[in-house]
Amino acid sequence: MNLLACDLGGTKIIIGIYTFQDSIKKLYQNSYKSNEWDDFYLLIENFYSTLPKEIIKPEFGCIGVAGHVNNGEVKVTNLGWILNENKLRDLLNLKKLTLINDFSVMIYGIPFIKESQYIPIQFTKTKVNSNSNSKLIALIGAGTGLGIARGLITNKKIYALPSEGGHREFSPRSDQEWEFCKWIKKDLGINRVSIERVVSGNGLKDIARWRLNKTDARNHPLNVTVNDTQLNKSWDLAESVTHYAKNGDEIMTEVLELWLSAYGSAVGDLALQELCTSGLWIAGGIAAKISDSIKSMTFINALREKGRFSVFIESIPINLLIDQQFGLFSSACKAHLISESSKNII
Repeated sequence: MNLLACDLGGTKIIIGIYTFQDSIKKLYQNSYKSNEWDDFYLLIENFYSTLPKEIIKPEFGCIGVAGHVNNGEVKVTNLGWILNENKLRDLLNLKKLTLINDFSVMIYGIPFIKESQYIPIQFTKTKVNSNSNSKLIALIGAGTGLGIARGLITNKKIYALPSEGGHREFSPRSDQEWEFCKWIKKDLGINRVSIERVVSGNGLKDIARWRLNKTDARNHPLNVTVNDTQLNKSWDLAESVTHYAKNGDEIMTEVLELWLSAYGSAVGDLALQELCTSGLWIAGGIAAKISDSIKSMTFINALREKGRFSVFIESIPINLLIDQQFGLFSSACKAHLISESSKNII
């Protein structure tokens, strides 16, 4: 039995056909740029038209989508597309299809995870399928924004609990963070700074812009591009920050370490909030690209510095997801669970 999986983001969409034979296996996939399509219905029909003849059409499916799903319908963040479960199910002739937030869906991938898809940051590799009757886990990941999700895994079912915890108030822990908060409020004309304003790809860019505004950074090579928006519209400041820091640039090293410290602290706070004793997973494309920095003591110390609860934090298994297509993989896992549910197994 084949399964439809999709990771639908505001920039890129990946669709795949999977099967389950002792484990989740990919048979075929295709990728699309979101802004090149007027709606998802046309895009998915195009995907089906590209399927090789030997690929049997799927019967069950899951679409992880960037947006808040309500009663089987979702408006895609940054695109304005509206997707409806029933309409898509009928269009694709599926027995069952579900739409899930693209971050929450990753909870369903954890029980099926392979060792090649993650690396340990703290403790040993998490054995989610051990003998405990129920396991609490949490996910956090900085990308364009800051995604958070919680999960409860039992012997019979997986519960994914979405969260908007990334929009909680950011609490500065140092003079530097306080100075940045005052600057970003003024720069963006806002009265409140959320964690996402700091711990995200956009946050890293804004920290860099704040630091480049200082007198001692006036002649920094990155200032040329920051101040000339027409120079290179596709230029990625966040990537430049990590590149310069990796090559020993003192100012960009300062920027990256401020960001890493804030990120680590947010991870530790989530561990306290959720008491996720069975594991905390760090997701998001940025972390996977700079895994050495995520394993640094700048990140780890900020994660663990939780006063009286520091010892508790140190007891939690923490892992970094390095599979760049883990969202797609997790959608396939959920589609598999749906197919099993139809047989009253799960």
